[in-house]
Amino acid sequence: MSYQPLDPLDSAFVTLEVPGAPLHIGVIIEMEVPDDGLDSKQRFDQMKANIAARMHEIPVLTKRVIRTPFDLAWPVVAEDPDFDIDAHVIRRAVTSPGGDDQLDALAARVMSRELAPDRPLWELNYIEGLANGRAAVIMKVHHALADGVSGAATFAGLFDLSPEVRVPTPPQPRTTPIEPLPSPLELLSHTTGELIKRPVALMEVVAAALERVADMVEQAAASIGEAKVEDHQPSILQAKTTSINGTPGYAKKFKRLRVSLPEVKVAAKSRGASVTDFVMASVSGGLRRLFEERGEELSADLVAFVPISVRNPGAEGEMGNQISAMLSELHTNVADPEERLRLIAASSKEAAKVQRDKSARLLMNLANAAGPTVASVAGRTLAALQLFEHLPPIANLTVSSVPGPPFPLWLSGHRIATVAPLGPLMAGLALNVTVISYCDQLEYGLLACTRRVPELALLRDYIEEEANYYLKTPAPVVEN
Repeated sequence: MSYQPLDPLDSAFVTLEVPGAPLHIGVIIEMEVPDDGLDSKQRFDQMKANIAARMHEIPVLTKRVIRTPFDLAWPVVAEDPDFDIDAHVIRRAVTSPGGDDQLDALAARVMSRELAPDRPLWELNYIEGLANGRAAVIMKVHHALADGVSGAATFAGLFDLSPEVRVPTPPQPRTTPIEPLPSPLELLSHTTGELIKRPVALMEVVAAALERVADMVEQAAASIGEAKVEDHQPSILQAKTTSINGTPGYAKKFKRLRVSLPEVKVAAKSRGASVTDFVMASVSGGLRRLFEERGEELSADLVAFVPISVRNPGAEGEMGNQISAMLSELHTNVADPEERLRLIAASSKEAAKVQRDKSARLLMNLANAAGPTVASVAGRTLAALQLFEHLPPIANLTVSSVPGPPFPLWLSGHRIATVAPLGPLMAGLALNVTVISYCDQLEYGLLACTRRVPELALLRDYIEEEANYYLKTPAPVVEN
């Protein structure tokens, strides 16, 4: 057999994908163009050749994700016999001299488009025409293949630690040709023989899956509900629907902001908080001001959906998703920024312990319990009936943090100057704020549905002003 099934959680990112909310993650990288005497096309061709030479070192990038007919079983991954690097490394340009707004707009368009299902689910866009003699790369990979941690570890193989381009390891000689992709009938025969023999079994599978999911949701709600009573943590479905919740549209906006990581660490530590607490507080303050600008009164505190890694130490390079999630109150109802950060820091200490223990691997267990058929039907039904317009949201937005390298990197001789993350919009959550560290920088990436958050640039400015408050204001003295 020339293919392998995807793990349930990885598969769920495929089966739950709905129009307007493609589930891929990405990164936008600005680079200094080397003084190598090459013109822009030659430089692009050289980069593509360097990437192609390393494909055997990152085998997941040459594999297709193939769905079983009617989603009666989880998708499978198989080596693509027709892999073509030209379909994945693409040359684009902005009108010269392109500034931040032009690059951000292009990133939003790239993230709005679904990855083609008939090829491996990733692409790298080389962007020319930027101001200050720079170029950029916009990379994206489907969430089915990687979470933030494993994605960074996997794509690290494309980068170098110096301007000198590393010679890739020699590929192992192939003794047999790549097998053809499995046909739909072959997938059915290997994975759903019982369903073909006894069609009523499909209903039994769906009914059993729904029962398992209901049990798990009840257990999760009870578990996190206990945490709420004991530790003042938000419970599932506590979040109230706001103007930033609902079915995301196809059009997206993207904005970035950058702050000094050493200064953030000092400002956070002086207040007894972490870098993540600093991020949450600045996002909370920015959202508070945005809703005030809109004249929208919040009936309850905003709740953030916060992905957390459950990887074992040393497993960063393993592909696929090993994530769970916790819910975190943003304390947007608190006007004083110092008090807001204090509350976020206090609750995050409890949440990190209680919710990691009680809801660790919750997403993986839910995906496994639901099964592919229920996940697929649920995704299509929620989207087709626009139920996210009416159902209470799990949270109001996603806030995520991805650790990046503390040392400089090069890509095909280009020194990387800045790195900003691109997180997905999950159905019902029309705003994603993800941060990533790189060298001495901490960069926020804000992706939003244009219809839900048309003033994303204003929100970015508010978040930056909130961050600068903590950076420039001495921490209050706590009297004993």
